[in-house]
Amino acid sequence: MRITRRLLDSRAYAALVVLAGASTLGAMTASCSSSTDGDREPADDDAGTDASSDGAAAEDVVDAGIRDAARVDAAPLPIECAAPPCAIALTTTLPSDTLSREEGYCALLTDGTVACWGANNAGQLGDPDVTTVDSPVALRVPGLAKITDLDHTCAVDGDGAVWCWGRGPFLQSDASATTVQPSPVSVPLPGLASKVAVSPTVGCAVLRDKRVTCWGSNAALQVAEDRPTTAQNELPRAVPLAAGAKDIAVGGATFASYDDGKLLSWGASPGVGRPTPLFFDGWPTPVALDYVTMVVTAGPETCAVANGVGWCWGAPDVVNTATAVDKHARALPTAVDTPEPIARIATTRSWSVSENYTTYLERRRWCAASVSGEVYCWGLNNAGQAGDGTKEFALGAVRVKGLPAPAAEVKVMPYSTCAILTNGKVYCWGNNGNGQLGAGLPKGSVVDPVEVSLP
Repeated sequence: MRITRRLLDSRAYAALVVLAGASTLGAMTASCSSSTDGDREPADDDAGTDASSDGAAAEDVVDAGIRDAARVDAAPLPIECAAPPCAIALTTTLPSDTLSREEGYCALLTDGTVACWGANNAGQLGDPDVTTVDSPVALRVPGLAKITDLDHTCAVDGDGAVWCWGRGPFLQSDASATTVQPSPVSVPLPGLASKVAVSPTVGCAVLRDKRVTCWGSNAALQVAEDRPTTAQNELPRAVPLAAGAKDIAVGGATFASYDDGKLLSWGASPGVGRPTPLFFDGWPTPVALDYVTMVVTAGPETCAVANGVGWCWGAPDVVNTATAVDKHARALPTAVDTPEPIARIATTRSWSVSENYTTYLERRRWCAASVSGEVYCWGLNNAGQAGDGTKEFALGAVRVKGLPAPAAEVKVMPYSTCAILTNGKVYCWGNNGNGQLGAGLPKGSVVDPVEVSLP
């Protein structure tokens, strides 16, 4: 199979970065692209946030909307299935609760079915006949067919129906926004869907008529700006100002992207990625990025690709929440440093970890698939999840070694990483404590990518 690699002229790309650096949104120096620290940061009695933010070479927050800069073909490389089974989309599963970090993945296969592997303590595999806590191999989710879109444990089929399983806001109870469903259930929406996105407490869908509808918890005004934040079990409500979206992403804030590259956000601040005087801003408003081709969320964290450049923002680096911090330290998009333009990016959230009476911060990490098919990762690497063959914290973007073909997509969890290659095969690396590498291996860590055994 012949793969066409999209490479941007190095001079044009350099000009883009220089121009971007000249247009600042604010004096922000938090960068999610590099770090001077190790993979953990001990708590400081005098400060609850990382004073050096993200790096030795931190960058200013900038506006990527440069109309006269060279346009980048940031579309992911096409997937051509060499021999079934093959995957065409990849996602992570949600943990059993907000304090847990079970890991797992699901893939959309070329035959329209879905296969999942890894943690199963909250029904993430979607099969009630699987009684084990985890599955180290990929298993098909029963009852799903003709699937066209996948986000965590929710899927859209060719008829426009939305199906969800595991734990989440699936509209199955009058008493609780969140339920656990061991097998897929139909989510009652006011129209046929084309896209779906869910967080542990909020769901949103783009309908075929381009309406955007959301449901679940309104704690951050993600469902409706005219409803109280105490409304925890809202039925689907239209978000008129977001109409016309082509895609949707839901985390601590909600993001709608459009064919013209515009990105709107609403929800918790920080998190919405734009200046706002409100703690919760329920009014969909543009984020100052142009030519946005994709966006991904992980709790309070968000990353987007705009004109081939990765941008990340979110919560401050807090170790001790009792200490006063600048909650807006990472509130606006900051460019990540990659060796070449990227097509896809994925991120995790940060976690406070207590060990031997000391509290550490395990920072968010990100990986990106470039326009040439390389995968680059930054951050935590204690289980080999950065993919460079070591377990040393990745201070800058490192290239993943050992992938047998270019990558079209990448997804990350705190301790593992998976990617779809252009031949439709899925490879994973890092920790396998929940069987999340999908290769039938025993628990432990793998620093080199291994192939997932797709059904």
